[in-house]
Amino acid sequence: MLFQQPAPGVRMHIMLNRFFSSFHLLPALGLAFVLVSCNEQHGSSAAGASGGAEPPFVPADGSPATSPGSTSVAQSASATPPLSGAPTPDSLHLISPGRAGRLRLGMTEAKLKKVVPAQLLRATTYVDNGQELPAYEMLDAQQPTAPATVLHFIGDSAGGYRLRRIRIYDPQYRTAEGIGVGSPFGAARQNLGLTKVRPTPAGFAAVSGQVQMAWVIDPKSLPAKHPDEMNSADIPPAARITGVLLYR
Repeated sequence: MLFQQPAPGVRMHIMLNRFFSSFHLLPALGLAFVLVSCNEQHGSSAAGASGGAEPPFVPADGSPATSPGSTSVAQSASATPPLSGAPTPDSLHLISPGRAGRLRLGMTEAKLKKVVPAQLLRATTYVDNGQELPAYEMLDAQQPTAPATVLHFIGDSAGGYRLRRIRIYDPQYRTAEGIGVGSPFGAARQNLGLTKVRPTPAGFAAVSGQVQMAWVIDPKSLPAKHPDEMNSADIPPAARITGVLLYR
């Protein structure tokens, strides 16, 4: 049987039904488009994070960026610069708490003789509370005519002797700040702190308990006051240091 074409009115009705029935697919198509777009954006973001993106902060020197607080202040801070015009000591003449060059408070007499050549040591004694104890005058290898450094020993529990005090009169010895014999008293007071001033067997001195050092002051620059009545503020900043004492 031959296929008969529908009448024009019927054909129009069928076309309209097909056209309007396709509208229910539009929301699904729109959702699929949105999902594809989101997936593309997520992929590009992940690639940027794992690819060649720069860190949020790059130091000027090119060193790797670190998180705040990952480097301690002690590690990042530079060494204290010497005072303007002050000599810079070498390692054999550097004064630090408990140390003066190769000398260290508490070292044994035998250790001293190992680190200092015998020709630079002159044996002597000193008296402490009525007891005579060993001491040495140490000459400087670089400047043999410089004032000798005096070393006082005291007995230990092992029956030997250990270094208890170091008296320095050689201007080659300096702290990292450049403070030593010949420096103005004001520089020591400002940079190393002072806890008290008092007479010592080596002379009138300003004591810095924090670093266990004392600074002997030139008596000619002291005010006309009894030593027991003097305090740090009485000593002129320009007064000269004539000796450095290390003690324990």
